Amino acid sequence: MQKQSFQRFPIRYRPYDFPSRFPVLAFLGDNWTISVNSPEYLHFHNGLEIGHCISGNGQLFLAGQAPVPYEAEAFSILFPQVPHLAVRGLQESRWEYIYIDPKHFLESASDCGSDTWQIFYMLQEVPVIVTAASFPLLYHYLSRIFREFQEKEPLYQQAVHGLLFSLFSEINRITMSAADSVMSESGDSYSYIRSALSYLYAHYNEPFSVSGLAEHCCISESHLRRLFKNMVGISPLEYLQHYRIQQACHLIHLNQMPVSVIAQQVGYSSLSSFNRQFQQYMHMSPSEWKKEHLADAPPHEVRSYDAPRPRHIFQI
Repeated sequence: MQKQSFQRFPIRYRPYDFPSRFPVLAFLGDNWTISVNSPEYLHFHNGLEIGHCISGNGQLFLAGQAPVPYEAEAFSILFPQVPHLAVRGLQESRWEYIYIDPKHFLESASDCGSDTWQIFYMLQEVPVIVTAASFPLLYHYLSRIFREFQEKEPLYQQAVHGLLFSLFSEINRITMSAADSVMSESGDSYSYIRSALSYLYAHYNEPFSVSGLAEHCCISESHLRRLFKNMVGISPLEYLQHYRIQQACHLIHLNQMPVSVIAQQVGYSSLSSFNRQFQQYMHMSPSEWKKEHLADAPPHEVRSYDAPRPRHIFQI
């Protein structure tokens, strides 16, 4: 599926506070409902969202993509910083959710770098909706993860750790296989994109050029542009701009420094350039977004695990 643009709906930021020792939150039960039938905005999280549709059906909207249908008993996988919103079909749909801080979760793995989650979530072949028919192994892992949280038998946290590593490994295999099929002339396509994305995440707030990124990846600039467009769906510069704005949203949410300083922190030497990019991506100015985002949250909007349980998941 070819990504088109990240611009269609206003985008909001919905962060969570994760426990440090076990950075996973579970919101279980059937009273998490989706009652909207058309999106007014999209939102993104600072953690990975795994959803389980208990009943009903509808569509999942993602920035720059056609809506993806879902039905009862399907799972959804949405990686951090991916703008999205689920809407119902003819009736309300009921969901349960698990949220994970994958960066801190993966830091404990000796053979899986903590940047892995950032690498494969942007690739276009990562499944968003998982059914038993479409991805049976992923479906098995996801079902077991929810069952572990529901039953909470002894050592369930250790079991969840193992299942999540298995889940991430299988997703990684899917993306690697997709990379080889999309760019069949080279078996190194995935490694080139992983190297490029790793570099962007580590140096996003520094001066950037596509030629410098290509040199880092040890491939030609034209080859990098083609690989990036085919596998990520947008250009390296466009992706960098999106990532910078998403980082700016997090800093604005913390409300610890003025917007002018935040602009410099995320790599913009010019405040006017930052304002222009922010307006283009978030559909409002940084000051407008800050005012709206930091306003008192409605009582059914979750900001942390300790908040009251909401009735309408679409506000999350």
